Amino acid sequence: MKLLNKSWFVRARLKSRHIPVLVALGETGNLNRAAAGLGISQPAMSKLLKELEDGLEVLLFERHARGVVPTVYGEAMIRHARRMLTSLDDAFDEVSALRDGQVGRVRIGTILTPCADLLPELTSRIKQSRPALELSIHTGSSRDLLSALHDGELDFLLARLFAEGDQQGLSFEALYQEPLCVCARPGLINHVLSTQELHAADWVLPPPGSVLRHEFDGVFLSAGMPPPSKVVNVENLLLVTTLLEKNPMLTVLPREVVNHYARYGMLAVIELEEGIEESLNRNLMGYGIITQNEELLSPAAKSVLALLREIA
Repeated sequence: MKLLNKSWFVRARLKSRHIPVLVALGETGNLNRAAAGLGISQPAMSKLLKELEDGLEVLLFERHARGVVPTVYGEAMIRHARRMLTSLDDAFDEVSALRDGQVGRVRIGTILTPCADLLPELTSRIKQSRPALELSIHTGSSRDLLSALHDGELDFLLARLFAEGDQQGLSFEALYQEPLCVCARPGLINHVLSTQELHAADWVLPPPGSVLRHEFDGVFLSAGMPPPSKVVNVENLLLVTTLLEKNPMLTVLPREVVNHYARYGMLAVIELEEGIEESLNRNLMGYGIITQNEELLSPAAKSVLALLREIA
């Protein structure tokens, strides 16, 4: 066991009250506003910041007339301070849940495709076997979800793991490919579309930088054409389906998602000339379960993760 007087935070005289100071300064960039938010005076805030910098022997914030800007050291400390506060909040919530007779809470981050079948099945099984468990499901892009996982805001993900991302401490278990297809409202298109017709169409698409948009643009680039220019960039699926309902537009979505909406007569798959759909899905990454420090998960999160693996 490491002796307490060997720990760096003891040598740096780091105290619990320094943690919210870091977070407040990171959020406000201003000593006065940070102090007011914490209910302390500005001189007290300055003293706490100086204690931190003296203890760490680095400059955490550059002082300017209009506020403070974190240095690279300050950014690192702010990031870890946020994680510490999140962990403490989680600890309090878990103890409160146990004290009140609840099982606990689990926070899952997911991309779009698992919302069609996998997560509804998981939710149904949880409600049958663990009715008191509080389940939170957050949707978003893989990159945004990975950032939230790194910050301790989510327990685990159903997402893609990018080679260029920060993979330190992460584990990836591949589950499925999610083939993409072109779709529109039923009855809008009744013939096979060519690449030229697709290029001339009006589109509602995920924003540039997303996986779906990258694969979509690649279809036209591989055919020696620039991507379509008549595009509305939308992330929210409700807005996507509403725009398709009210306008003669096309979009690209995972086939499982389209099949779900097709059952209710809201979307229809568009037939494409031979080779276009294969090109759309040629380099598509599969998604899977992403965990970080699984051994540190709460008992509730571990039980849900085991159930997810059983279903998947």
